[in-house]
Amino acid sequence: MKNKTRVKIKEIADFNFGYHISEIQNQGILYLQAKNFDENGLYLDNVENFIDKDTIKEEHLLRDGDVLLVGKGMRFFAYKYEQSIGKAIASSIFYLIRVDQNRILPDYLVCILNHSKSHKYFNSIGAGSSIPSIRKNELADYEIVLPPIEMQSKIVNIYNLYKYDIQLIEKIKQNNLIRFNQMINEITK
Repeated sequence: MKNKTRVKIKEIADFNFGYHISEIQNQGILYLQAKNFDENGLYLDNVENFIDKDTIKEEHLLRDGDVLLVGKGMRFFAYKYEQSIGKAIASSIFYLIRVDQNRILPDYLVCILNHSKSHKYFNSIGAGSSIPSIRKNELADYEIVLPPIEMQSKIVNIYNLYKYDIQLIEKIKQNNLIRFNQMINEITK
C-alpha cells in the first residue's frame, strides 16, 4: 500500500482516563462502563448509572468522535462515542482518546484498536497481572499504520459491514434458540 506511514498514537491523539464518580443517580447524564458494551465493543443501550448534570463540567462530557478504549480488565475493546446515544461521560476504566481528525478518522482508530493484533499486544503487556491494564505510556507509544483518509474510510466501511454481520448472526442465533426451546417445550408437555 502506497502513502502509508507508521505513527504512534501520541502523535495523532490526546488521551486521558475517564472519570471516577462515586455519586451515582438513576437519571441524568449517562455514565458509560464496560458492562454497557458487548464482547465486540458494541453499545448495548443498557446504562443504569447516571450522573447529576449539575455535578459535571461541560469539558468532561464526551464529544462526537471521542474514542473510548478499555484500559483495565480482562477484555480490551474500543468504541466511538456518538452523541445520538445521549450526553455521557466515560468511567475511569476507559481511556478517552481525542484524535486529530485531519489525520485519522475516529472510526479507523476503533478498527485498529479492535483488531486481533492490537488485542494480542494489549493482552501481552498486561500479562502476569491479576487485572491486566494498559499503562498510559504503552498506549502513547503504540504504533499504527496510517494510510490516507480515503483508504481509512474504505477500511471503516468494511469494518462496519463486519459489525453488521455479527449483529445479524447474533439475532439468528437468538431466534434459533427460541425456536429450539419452543420445540422442546412442546415435545416435553
